[in-house]
Amino acid sequence: MQERKVTTKTLLAYGSGDIYGGGSFLIISTLFIFFLSNVVGLSPAMAGFIVFAGKAWDAISDPLFGCISDRTRSRFGRRRVFFLIGIVPVGLSFFLLWISVRFDHTFLTAAYYFFAYLFFCTVFTSVMVPYNALVTEISTDYRTRTRLSGAKMLFSQFSALIAGTVPGFIVNNLYKHDQAKGFFLVGLYFGIFYALPWILVFKGTWELEEKTESQYHSVKDSFKNLSSLMKNRTYKIHITMYLLAYTAMDIMSAAFIYFVTYYFGRPEIYIFCLGSMLLSQILFLPLYLYLANKIGKGKSYTIGAIILSIAMCSFLFIPSDVTRLFLIILSCIMGVGFSAIIAMPWAMLPESSDVDELLNGEARSGAVAGMFTLIRKLTQAFVLWLFGTLLSLIGFNAALPQQTGSTITGIRLIFCIAPLVCMIVATIVSLRYPVTPKTFKMVRDELDRLHCGGLREHADKETKKLCENLTGHAYR
Repeated sequence: MQERKVTTKTLLAYGSGDIYGGGSFLIISTLFIFFLSNVVGLSPAMAGFIVFAGKAWDAISDPLFGCISDRTRSRFGRRRVFFLIGIVPVGLSFFLLWISVRFDHTFLTAAYYFFAYLFFCTVFTSVMVPYNALVTEISTDYRTRTRLSGAKMLFSQFSALIAGTVPGFIVNNLYKHDQAKGFFLVGLYFGIFYALPWILVFKGTWELEEKTESQYHSVKDSFKNLSSLMKNRTYKIHITMYLLAYTAMDIMSAAFIYFVTYYFGRPEIYIFCLGSMLLSQILFLPLYLYLANKIGKGKSYTIGAIILSIAMCSFLFIPSDVTRLFLIILSCIMGVGFSAIIAMPWAMLPESSDVDELLNGEARSGAVAGMFTLIRKLTQAFVLWLFGTLLSLIGFNAALPQQTGSTITGIRLIFCIAPLVCMIVATIVSLRYPVTPKTFKMVRDELDRLHCGGLREHADKETKKLCENLTGHAYR
């Protein structure tokens, strides 16, 4: 059957869904604990526990919703129906986080935000896991999937740019004398901003006809079988590249403001450096998408990892009195590197789903996306905890107007060395990524043959060798 053509309208409709994914958690990670401690009045420890509890719930909900979406049957498809259901909950769950609620007992106040945050995490997972799996359902073409993933990342990075600047401006500038109202408006405006695109995603996308039946009789059986994902060689390499990239980004994001404030002594340039980095990420993304279709996503990732390594080495050796222009240029170079290492792992996700189908005989892109999202969230929680621990170990004290020389050196090393090590390892790992435009075509041809009733043992010698290299298992 002829596949529907993916037009610019389709790209815009699909990509708009990651306005929510790219922006909502950025606002939460930068402002939520501050809101709970400085506006609501909860202790930082209690605020941190609320966020930690959400991550613990994700350990169950992310893979669970992946399995649920794989087995969902409706006239709107198994992925898109969640977008229709989620339109109102997306806006409501985000808005409820930012209402200043204070009960007579601190426990009741904490309980409100605990359940509000769990509600948000559940809604986020129920929409974003099917969304991340949808690209596999729209098209089987390598180039088309790359374009869809590129559109997703463009919207994500645009949303991150807005989320990183506008809420802080509303709270700290427009309503600096009434921050509770500022946060209320952030919740209201951005709740609507994140909810409305799901109408476009639902109406502007589709799902290909499902060609394989699930071999598991219940969601429980599917959930138990998730461990088989980690037996997939391509998926293991893919997820390692993903975790190294986002670990480098998390460390850099957390340490950047400390680095600029205490090593360079110019906190006012932080917003210029961050903005320059995010803009260069957006501007260079089309180039990396072009390279991905020409030389493969693994090699595009390698180029980005090398560029980022060069930027981190430069930051390690520049003096503290360097000019603002030079800092902005280095920030742009960082963004050029991050553009590839952030975008390519998401563009690789459909390929991992196809190889998983070769290995296990079942199309379960929802489960693949659910595990992908889960491992990312758990790693982020660990990295942020580790960063806070390292700050304590190097003697950082926020109450001091000036940190000691050894503390500043520690901040500098955390900011530069940790991402650099991640990128060196990422470069080595990415060279082993086995899927290219050529091998992907062979995978799709083999899957099409199997869908038509072919047997694995009847595959030609070259195809068998390729499948064994991709999956890490004998193909028979």
